[in-house]
Amino acid sequence: MTRRLEPETRRAEIIAHTRAMIAEGRAHGISLRAVARQCGMSTPGLMHHFPDLSELLDVVLREREDEHAAEIAAALRKAHPNPSLLDLADVSVRFYADRPQETRNYDAFEAEAYSPHHPAHRYFTGSAVRPWELTVSLAAQDYPNPEAVVRVLALVVDGLRSRWLREEDPDYWGDWVEVRDAVFATFRHL
Repeated sequence: MTRRLEPETRRAEIIAHTRAMIAEGRAHGISLRAVARQCGMSTPGLMHHFPDLSELLDVVLREREDEHAAEIAAALRKAHPNPSLLDLADVSVRFYADRPQETRNYDAFEAEAYSPHHPAHRYFTGSAVRPWELTVSLAAQDYPNPEAVVRVLALVVDGLRSRWLREEDPDYWGDWVEVRDAVFATFRHL
């Protein structure tokens, strides 16, 4: 029997269960039915809150992105009163390195979503992808061509994430330290 919950409480529960499924690596072939089962409800009941899987995943991924951005910004402010783009990059890598299994599972989910038929495809390849405002403002503060800096930094991070996904036991921090000084040295010349 389905528990009776207020609509916002039920919606939050659906989002939390979906996030956990992805974080725990249980999202391969994700479906509304699988999420509904995880929530102890029927698929039509879940569809009352999220009419399709793409909409649910957009909300889940955006919420996670916003939550992580806030946590990283707070850690950055705590560690660096006048942060640079390098400080932000270091804090971000540490943040995700401290969550290796979740990071790896979300990265695997994103890789799977590059298939045009995946319900999260639109989120990862469409207009939903946005550069983080703090990244852009710190790049503008530190470098003459901030747009190029943000583009190159995104390419480097994407390459590292791909590498970490392929490795059995990735060294997030060690790999980052290995490339960061060379990457940041080039930014003044962009």
